Amino acid sequence: MTKIRNLLLVSLLIFSFNEKSVAGIAPEDLQTLRTYEDTLSDLSDSIVDGSEQGIRVQACYDFIRTLVKALKVKNSFEYPFDSVKHINIMYPEDRSFRIFNWNVLKTTGVYRYYGAIQKKSSQLKIWPLYDYSDYMKNPQDTITSSEKWFGMLYYQIKQEGKQYLLFGWDGNTLLSNKKIIDVLSFDKKGIPVFGSKIFNTGTMEAPHYLARFIIEYKENAQVSMRFDNDLQMIIYDHLIPIAPKAEGMYSYYVPDGSYEAFELKKKKWTHVQSVFNSTQDQPPFPEPIDFDKKEKENNK
Repeated sequence: MTKIRNLLLVSLLIFSFNEKSVAGIAPEDLQTLRTYEDTLSDLSDSIVDGSEQGIRVQACYDFIRTLVKALKVKNSFEYPFDSVKHINIMYPEDRSFRIFNWNVLKTTGVYRYYGAIQKKSSQLKIWPLYDYSDYMKNPQDTITSSEKWFGMLYYQIKQEGKQYLLFGWDGNTLLSNKKIIDVLSFDKKGIPVFGSKIFNTGTMEAPHYLARFIIEYKENAQVSMRFDNDLQMIIYDHLIPIAPKAEGMYSYYVPDGSYEAFELKKKKWTHVQSVFNSTQDQPPFPEPIDFDKKEKENNK
């Protein structure tokens, strides 16, 4: 029995040492972060499952306060918060920052979006994201800050030099959803900037640049828009109205089975009208990513 106890003790010590060395977090700080993580996990459940808007909103505010406390712990950037299931935590390829991102369902059936950017740094650098999308008059032309963020739920990040393409979903109204490609960069002071006029929806000869790219479509349609690593292109569904009389009414737009794209040319993402030569070609990405308004966490 003594031999077995010693073996178990050695195993536990090895596990604790490995966990500490991998995370780079002191044992006492690790325990503090675990405690915060448990609270954040419970609050994230309430954000999604709260029976009333007031419960969901209060859980959201409590979540924000607790998250800030957790991120103040030394080396918190190394802590993954794996058990907080209903919150997106995304990193770019260079892992120079991460984004915490979630939404709250309103009684009207639409969402308000929340988030924060934590920069990898010896001292805490964090920027809360304030959803300003309801007040943004020309979102495709607007370059803005974290204080006037175009709110969305991110599902992919693609790094291109010092810029980061952020692919997101917005449950726009009860009738339509949106897919968005935003651009995140950091200015000379290290402050986040959203939007960059790098999306050319014209041609190389007659360019028309947008700061972010947005498509709107019928609420229950399944629409893909993401970066394809094999083709090194942004590929998305070509949308058409369900009837000629619905032209320009984007809540009636659905995919027609063909695909458009953006291809990087001279540091700009230039529109490609059609990709794949026939309807028999299989698009090089999995099933379309979308989010059901009631069970979005199961469909990421």
